[in-house]
Amino acid sequence: MTNPQDPYWQNPLSYDPLGRVPPPDLEPPPEQPAAMQPPPFTPPPAPAPYRPPVNTLATLSLVFAFLFAPVGAILGHLGLAQIRRTGELGRDRALVGVTLSYIFIMLAVVALAGWATLSGSTSSHRASPGSSSAAGPPPPTVPPETIATLLPGLDALRNITADANLDVGPTWNSPGRSPDDGSIDRPECWESIAAGSPDAYTPGALAGYHAGEFTDTRSMMKSMQVIQGVAAFRDPGAAQAQLGTLLSGWHKCGGSTVTVSAPGGQPIPMSVSAPADAGNGITTLDLTPKGIQVRSARAIAAKANVVIDLNVSASGTTDSAPPRAAAVSIANYILGKIPG
Repeated sequence: MTNPQDPYWQNPLSYDPLGRVPPPDLEPPPEQPAAMQPPPFTPPPAPAPYRPPVNTLATLSLVFAFLFAPVGAILGHLGLAQIRRTGELGRDRALVGVTLSYIFIMLAVVALAGWATLSGSTSSHRASPGSSSAAGPPPPTVPPETIATLLPGLDALRNITADANLDVGPTWNSPGRSPDDGSIDRPECWESIAAGSPDAYTPGALAGYHAGEFTDTRSMMKSMQVIQGVAAFRDPGAAQAQLGTLLSGWHKCGGSTVTVSAPGGQPIPMSVSAPADAGNGITTLDLTPKGIQVRSARAIAAKANVVIDLNVSASGTTDSAPPRAAAVSIANYILGKIPG
């Protein structure tokens, strides 16, 4: 009888005639390690958002607000128009440039008005010179107190410049330059680029001086600006000597590039042409700021005891001929009113 519980009992069905031992119970294969999971997918970083450039005219408006306020106002308005059209950055910068330009223009008008009032008050209290037995110098051909009448008025300037929107600006009775004009890498060239620069006149040599500014603030795309001045000397010889001084400075700086830097602004390279003879004793000089659609022309001349010193600027153009022609016409107008 068989007993399956007997440890010595063997199942007769498991008998192997060859005497082989039955194989041990098969064990399940060892558990294989789980397949390694692939690393999580990380998308590449998104490209930086497009940032439009800052409008160039907005930056130049801020620079010229300190260097030459009327041009700063014009460039600011042009920059705002471009920003609205192209979506460039710099709107706040253009607004600051326009605001500062108008503030500086207003301050200049107030200062010049105060100066004129003070000068008039001083001259009214000046004692009349006593008679002297010694004969004084001969009277000048043009009395110093009348030199303002030599300059063309608003209507004449509108005809000369072909700018019907030209308006009267400030006037002054002595050569001067504002600290806001900044600096120049060649100080001896101030008299070449700026009409009425005090560097060009010897203190005490002037018997009289008058200058005025006329600007078109309504035509922003194409406009003119005129700064016209006349200086009276004690005699024709002194006037000719002053003209010679101006011409000498023009020849030193002509044909070169100077760099003007406004306070806190970027430098502006300006090409200065060689002096040119325009006829009738008039000499001209062209000024071309690089990268800006503004062209300026200077003109000087002398007749009798009077020296003429002019600057005409045109915005929205790269043609130097119109401002140069206007400067020559203004100089001829003044020469025609000087006796002799």
